[in-house]
Amino acid sequence: MIYSLYFIILVLFGNYTLLNVFLAIAVDNLANAQELTAAEEEQLEENKEKQQMELDKEMEALHLQNDGSPPRVEVSSPSPTRGNGSGGSAKVKKKDDDKEDDDDEIPDGPKPMLPYSSMFVLSPTNPIRCAAHWVVNLRYFDFFIMVVISLSSIALAAEDPVEEDSPRNVILNFFDYAFTGVFTIEMLLKIVDLGVILHPGSYLREFWNIMDAVVVICAAVSFGFDMTGSSAGQNLSTIKSLRVLRVLRPLKTIKRVPKLKAVFDCVVNSLKNVINILIVYILFQFIFAVIAVQLFNGKFFYCTDDSKHTSDECKGHFFVYDGADQLPRREAREWKTQSFHYDNVATAMLTLFAVQTGEGWPQVLQNSMAATYEDKGPIQNFRIEMSIFYIVYFIVFPFFFVNIFVALIIITFQEQGEAELQDGEIDKNQKSCIDFTIGARPLERYMPNKRNSFKYKVWRIVVSTPFEYFIMMLIVFNTLLLMMKYHNQGKEFEKSLKYLNMGFTGMFSVETILKIIGFGVKVGIW
Repeated sequence: MIYSLYFIILVLFGNYTLLNVFLAIAVDNLANAQELTAAEEEQLEENKEKQQMELDKEMEALHLQNDGSPPRVEVSSPSPTRGNGSGGSAKVKKKDDDKEDDDDEIPDGPKPMLPYSSMFVLSPTNPIRCAAHWVVNLRYFDFFIMVVISLSSIALAAEDPVEEDSPRNVILNFFDYAFTGVFTIEMLLKIVDLGVILHPGSYLREFWNIMDAVVVICAAVSFGFDMTGSSAGQNLSTIKSLRVLRVLRPLKTIKRVPKLKAVFDCVVNSLKNVINILIVYILFQFIFAVIAVQLFNGKFFYCTDDSKHTSDECKGHFFVYDGADQLPRREAREWKTQSFHYDNVATAMLTLFAVQTGEGWPQVLQNSMAATYEDKGPIQNFRIEMSIFYIVYFIVFPFFFVNIFVALIIITFQEQGEAELQDGEIDKNQKSCIDFTIGARPLERYMPNKRNSFKYKVWRIVVSTPFEYFIMMLIVFNTLLLMMKYHNQGKEFEKSLKYLNMGFTGMFSVETILKIIGFGVKVGIW
């Protein structure tokens, strides 16, 4: 039981630490690449502006030669807010306009009603529309809808998928009627308040409202056939399958929770970058699949009788012994291929994808190392060097491409955070400098007070660079020593390793004693 701690530490360190290092490197490289691309685009724009200015100067010179009159130059009086030219005034004016726009965006009180007629009948002063507008904009209206969505999600999860006519499903079906009624009333109130689709700001002009309407209408149609009990409704499996769209109800919470909506928008915005990476991913997957077909084509066949290695030999019957206390049973020999193989490119891509997931891939690795020749049976560890193919594949795909997808989403979040700073007076680098200055703390280093003491002399030795290099060299040699052990090693070799290990242990013990003398006991965790 205690040996499981080794594997726990291995997974925590290898899977959660080293893989995150790959992720951090990927994020950093992608961020640098995007910044470099932005800088190149800015440089390209500047070059275009310079070319345009040179072209304008040439046109003015040609105009001067042909007309004989100098070009007209507009001169304006300087102002305190302009700086060195008219650009300053334009910038100040732009900032003032931005501030005015920001002031206009800040709501002062309840949300106003749209100044359009709803469904060509209900004017902004209609009492029915005013009542619907008042209900929709109540303080606790969205909270009530959120509670109903949560209860509806719990009811969906509690349904029995095996017995459709179970008592639990019958009770939950009545609750589903109530939930659908609430969502229908919500949709009708918003349609009365906002209108249908023709004018700006109407109900069906927003994606989330369209999704809500589709879910509600499909559920209402399905319930209509169920309640009437008509044979036509029972035979229309397509209509009854519309109830499956109820699983989209939890998505109604996204537009009501700003943080969830930000996450969804981030995922949508990152799709354009993910598509480009996906194309490269498929291309590399295809390349590795072609290589795998060349290496393992027709070499994943085997006989159910392990003693036979060709299809000609794999005929007849053989005896299988399940245990010493049981009689053998007779089975027919069969020439089969492995479930995952590389006989064609399509199957090879599927096999490599299964390997990439990390589920059951050791069996594929063993089959690859046991592969002998085309149309021949396997021999255990026949070609161990084939494992190099999977090592390279794991470095390229699970360690790199998978982390690239995560890195793109992280960068999208960062870009959204940077977009919030664009309207401020400081940029990203200035904010980072301020945060670093606020969180910076001075480094503390221990040093004995008395310079003439023995403790100070030991401390000087311990903190010296040659001593650190010497200890690092000992660590490297000790690591190599630990790697030299193998199965069925000789007695003399084992004894030599034992004495060398004792020597390294003694040196590390001396290091520990010197550091305790030089630093004291309570200095730091290392």
